[in-house]
Amino acid sequence: MAAEILDKDYVTIKIPKSVGAARIKRIKDYAKLLEKEKATPTKKVPQRIINELSREINANMWERIKKERGI
Repeated sequence: MAAEILDKDYVTIKIPKSVGAARIKRIKDYAKLLEKEKATPTKKVPQRIINELSREINANMWERIKKERGI
């Protein structure tokens, strides 16, 4: 396998045929995923919202555990 940087935006990767079509497709899919993640802007969620969701999830889990165990 060989990789070559063409310019600041593109890289060429050469993969031998012996790798197989299925694995080449997986590599291609992984590269697309990386590209998509890079293009997706990240949004900072306020800590207040994270804390609220966490409390709600914990309360729901405890209710489920109590119900399952008959407490």
